[in-house]
Amino acid sequence: MKPTDISVPDYFHKVVDCQWACPAHTPVPEYIRLIAAGRYSDAYMVNWHSNVFPGILGRTCDRPCEPACRRVRVENEPVAICRLKRVAADYKDDIRARLPKPAPR
Repeated sequence: MKPTDISVPDYFHKVVDCQWACPAHTPVPEYIRLIAAGRYSDAYMVNWHSNVFPGILGRTCDRPCEPACRRVRVENEPVAICRLKRVAADYKDDIRARLPKPAPR
């Protein structure tokens, strides 16, 4: 599968409904692909860029993205997008080296 072309933001509005339903506009297809590949830390960091608390949000979000999920067009249930965010947070490695450094004092 080719990576999603994110150079034109309107692409997401036309194709990836779940991302536009998310208040943080988290790139859902990107982090789901990373989770499927077992790259939990990378998936966590994708989430972290749009929301600095993906582990908390994966437990408390009311999931506005899931009713917009295109999977319901072919299956009875949407992808458990919110729970996948939680999976990435729970199974990530130590990501401290990947976080931005604090500003000097």
